[in-house]
This record gives sequence, C-alpha cells and structure tokens, in this order.
Amino acid sequence: MHPLWHTRYVTVALVFSSLALALPAAANPQIRERLPLTMSGPGCDSKETEMNRVLQAIPGVTGVYFHRVPDHVLVDITPGAVKPAEVINRVNEAASSWQCQVEFIEGCISATMPTASATPHQHE
Repeated sequence: MHPLWHTRYVTVALVFSSLALALPAAANPQIRERLPLTMSGPGCDSKETEMNRVLQAIPGVTGVYFHRVPDHVLVDITPGAVKPAEVINRVNEAASSWQCQVEFIEGCISATMPTASATPHQHE
C-alpha cells in the first residue's frame, strides 16, 4: 500500500469514528423544561441572590433567569431529575422567611425551552 493512501485512510477513519461517537449525543439531546415562576411580596426584590442560590442547589435545575420577564424567574429543569412541584416547594420554603411567594404560572409563558435564537415572551 502506498504511504499516502495509508495516511488518507487513517485520516478518514478518524473522522468517521469521531462522527459516530458524536452523533448519538446530538441525536438524543437531554430533555429540558422551562418553568415560568412569578414572585410576589415585599421581600422578593431584595432576595434575588438568595433565591438564585436556592434554585441552583436543586439537582435537575439547569438554568435560572431573572429580569427576562418582569416579576418572573424562569427556571430550566431536567424533568427526569426534578419535578416542577419540588422546585416550587423548595424555593417557597426559603422564600417564606423573606415575605415572598413564588408560584408557577401555567400558560403565562411558554414552558418549553425556546430555540437558541428565541426569547421568552409574556402572555398578554
């Protein structure tokens, strides 16, 4: 076999093997869900850092977004790892001492993950 053919064969084999390893992960992306939560009460505004810390500590929470929608926090979760009710219960346990109430608002904001170019919108 000619050395140049051998080099090309190895290069092509490496490319195909790397594609074969990468495709299953891309073909089965991890399912995520976005929870639109509303915050009410006089203690909510000053407790964003504490609320973020509580939310980020919950296994299955993959993202927390304040200020994208007024008076809301958007929380991305992996549904297989955590249930929406568990997220709300955990944050409300902490928020009760702050005089703040956090609730899930169904239908207010799309609960599904937007594409990379889409942004959450408020229901009118």
